[in-house]
Amino acid sequence: MEIREMLDSGRQALNQAGIVNPGLEAEIILSGVLNCDRVYFYAHPHETVDSIKKEAYFKAIKRRCQDEPVAYILGKKEFMGMGFLVNQDVLIPRPDTEPMVEYLIKRLNSDYPDGAKILDLCTGSGAIGISLKKNIPQGMVALSDFSKRALSVAKANADHLVEGNLILYEGDLFKAIPEGEKFDLIVSNPPYIKRTDMNDLAPDILQYEPHMALDGGISGLDFYERIIEAAGQYLRRPGLLALEIGDEQMEPVFNLLTRHGYVQIEKILDLSGHVRSLIGKKTENNDKRQ
Repeated sequence: MEIREMLDSGRQALNQAGIVNPGLEAEIILSGVLNCDRVYFYAHPHETVDSIKKEAYFKAIKRRCQDEPVAYILGKKEFMGMGFLVNQDVLIPRPDTEPMVEYLIKRLNSDYPDGAKILDLCTGSGAIGISLKKNIPQGMVALSDFSKRALSVAKANADHLVEGNLILYEGDLFKAIPEGEKFDLIVSNPPYIKRTDMNDLAPDILQYEPHMALDGGISGLDFYERIIEAAGQYLRRPGLLALEIGDEQMEPVFNLLTRHGYVQIEKILDLSGHVRSLIGKKTENNDKRQ
């Protein structure tokens, strides 16, 4: 079967299943199966695909028609120019997180030229912490998560994406961190979906992504409250706390940071121009405000 025919069949199946952008997704899936760039299809539309890869492609199309995310089907997702391994034990890294990571890379290289000590809390696939380590190799990065399975994915990503060891901590937020350990930066993309909004999530998220990494409690702020209250004990002075936030959470999280003595709070926009993360600074002088 030719590449052109496979793409046409895949697009039709995805369109009938109600998948948005069926042509693009058919190309992405085939590029993953054939391990080639999508541009290749336009140069070789009549190339014949062997039966094994053809079968793999149509199995993948069938899974996508059942709303399974493409990243889980292919087992990988690009983030910050790197291919991260993903499965249903971790959230799929989103492009909207990249502006925060890019900002932190610039900030840390400026403020900590000899290398910062970084904690990626609720790390999941390790996308944030590993991206920081990749771009700041002189830094020390620790990845922490409540889920043993998520940490296994993060370790696999660290092993093949960056040089140098990353420390792994397993446990509930700061309970996983050894007493006396302190960091220059604590960064987290915690669960932040309101529990009452969980059932309104898109089917590919609700049915496949881990609810433990999505459910932020009744208000959606449970993890922010816990992290912001405790983070000061684990930050050097001066130190930074960076948090990805959900829609309509800018004001309450900003107020929590202010209440707990964080100053010079930066607002980082996502690719759509919405505030997607807040970054606050802790100094000796503002500790007393807690």
